[in-house]
Amino acid sequence: MNSRKQLKRRFNYLLKNLSILLLNELIEMVENETTKNKRQWVRKWIDDRNETGGSALLLKQLRFEDPAEYKLAMRMSPQNFDELLSMISSSIQRHDTFMRDALPAKIKLEITLTFLASGMYYRFLSHFYRVSKPAISKLIPEVCWAIYTALKTHIKIPEREEEWKIIEGGFNTKWNFPSCYG
Repeated sequence: MNSRKQLKRRFNYLLKNLSILLLNELIEMVENETTKNKRQWVRKWIDDRNETGGSALLLKQLRFEDPAEYKLAMRMSPQNFDELLSMISSSIQRHDTFMRDALPAKIKLEITLTFLASGMYYRFLSHFYRVSKPAISKLIPEVCWAIYTALKTHIKIPEREEEWKIIEGGFNTKWNFPSCYG
């Protein structure tokens, strides 16, 4: 009888240890499965935009130390930039969400002006400003439209064919660039 009790205790002990081992193995499998397919919401290098992006470092330094070079980069003075930003910021600034902070209107305008001034590729703009390429592809047309809307009274677009021909003639004469209208 005594050996039967011992055998039962031993069996219960082994069963308990085996179930603990199986449970630990199952927990490890579930953890591996959930972390393996987990995607990043924002890449680390993009998330560092406010500390190490072009707007936070280079343009900020140019703005205060070398306004002439800032003007060459942005194609406008810091004062004109601020004035344009104040005119369009309400139409291009989005609200922060609990998932992420919205891209500041200032960075959106800087990206757009850099693109318009230099024609840089979205990939370069993405690396310099630390903003994703899909975000850049959406924000440039949005900011351009906001600029057009804000400055509509200051922008003259030819209305007749003759006016377009005069523009084309100027490009052809001055730059030897035929069939260019703007």
